[in-house]
Amino acid sequence: MITTVAHAFRDACKPHTSPDKCIFEYYLGTERRTIPLSAALWMGSCVDSAPRQGSADWAVARLAFPADVTPYEVYEQAETLVELERVLAVVGYDIEATGRTDKDGPFNKTIQECQIRDVRDWQTFETNCEFEFGASGSALFRLWGRRMTMLGVVFGDYHDKSYCPLGACEFKSRTWSSLFVTLRGEFKDRLLAVVSQSAAK
Repeated sequence: MITTVAHAFRDACKPHTSPDKCIFEYYLGTERRTIPLSAALWMGSCVDSAPRQGSADWAVARLAFPADVTPYEVYEQAETLVELERVLAVVGYDIEATGRTDKDGPFNKTIQECQIRDVRDWQTFETNCEFEFGASGSALFRLWGRRMTMLGVVFGDYHDKSYCPLGACEFKSRTWSSLFVTLRGEFKDRLLAVVSQSAAK
């Protein structure tokens, strides 16, 4: 299973990318592996008047066959968000590896420790994580005992003019922060249902 954002596959409530045109790419040691996605796709409901509504900007896709990776686990407790809790975020793809640089120079940070901030409701929250273009759909993790559990996926951000991906930004709610869809409600229910159906096969 792949958890990501709906806007990876639709724009203004209209599909623009079929999942079976996408691939999942990862490394096993130094060996690069790719797996196509199947056509199966589940997304949050979309309303034309609010096509990028955070709570609905989630998607669950399925790989054509399993990857040789350690999957994350789903957090099972009722309370998922703790203000100022330190968490791990995947903050974007490796720009430097693609031979590019952004306006502030090379940016190849892919995992970052940061904090949950400004929990507005149980469906969406902000963090002081820094991320770059390409981070949409990336996961935020909590280490729960020895298990890596997912709390949500990034769907957007607030950036002011002084935003920088080099570590000198100050968190300011609604001005500079990253926005996440919480793995709760319909998002979590759909993910667990798809996993259950796959396990039954």
